[in-house]
Amino acid sequence: CEARGCTWCATDVTNAPWCFFPVDSPYGYSLGENTEKTAHGWRVTLNKRQALSLFGNDISPVMLEVEFQTKDRLRFKVYDPNRQRFEVPLKIDSPGVTADEASYDVE
Repeated sequence: CEARGCTWCATDVTNAPWCFFPVDSPYGYSLGENTEKTAHGWRVTLNKRQALSLFGNDISPVMLEVEFQTKDRLRFKVYDPNRQRFEVPLKIDSPGVTADEASYDVE
């Protein structure tokens, strides 16, 4: 864990990871400048942090869309904004709720 640049922190919290990348890790994505409020939630741009890659063929930028669909249901979608891909044609009604009505928090 530590040899890969991760942080090791044993915890008694159920389902919490003991090994994780720190906030200043060169891996992963960071929040871009484009944060947009939509009719049912948020759309944000995520940018790859550095040229390092754990899995290869990383996409940058990546879009993250969050929809507050019902009081108890959150939908998120991560996609490449520059290349269209097949998406399963699944229609899920999105009545939308305001954040103060939801039984969950999003940060």
